[in-house]
Amino acid sequence: MSYNLLKGKRGIIFGALNAQSIAWKVAERAVEEGAQIVLTNTAVACRMGTIDELAKKTNAVIIPADATSVEDLENLFVEAQKALGGKIDFVLHSCAMSMNMRKKRTYDDLDYSFLDKTLDISAISFHKMIQVAKKLDAIAEYGSILALTYVASHRTFFGYNDMADAKALLESIARSFGYIYGREKGVRVNTISQSPTMTTAGGGIKGFDGRYA
Repeated sequence: MSYNLLKGKRGIIFGALNAQSIAWKVAERAVEEGAQIVLTNTAVACRMGTIDELAKKTNAVIIPADATSVEDLENLFVEAQKALGGKIDFVLHSCAMSMNMRKKRTYDDLDYSFLDKTLDISAISFHKMIQVAKKLDAIAEYGSILALTYVASHRTFFGYNDMADAKALLESIARSFGYIYGREKGVRVNTISQSPTMTTAGGGIKGFDGRYA
């Protein structure tokens, strides 16, 4: 059931890849509640995933962007405002990846070049995204920026490896930028952790499948 909670709002959703993505479900619900959205992911992910299907379903524009590239982010926020007809009211950051986890490297045997990529994609991209948006004045006053985190930023989850460090950094960025952006523009910056649900992100957490309701 729709209540038009987001009627007239404009949003950018990072990270939708397939129907198991949290970002995919957020996009569907946001549009059901009246929002207009732009979908974004890396060019490779846009080709590999089924984001075109989501775009058709939600009447959304796809603007490929690498969230670790300042140049791509600048283009994204400029073009998104053109496509949506005004400043952005909300942004969802749903970007995370760890090659150490994919390669099954344990926390006491990390590949540090992989760690650099983990932190850049999963956390520093959040800082880049917000900084670009702020410099371009692309977020509407009292807008909202949200990133997906996980409780492993506070507790040890065996097998979550360097992603736990990335989530801790992500939350620190949210606090620091939230203080600045909130004071200057009333823009809220928050993080939220998923519960045990069958998602792409959840599949990377050891033992998560045993907690599904």
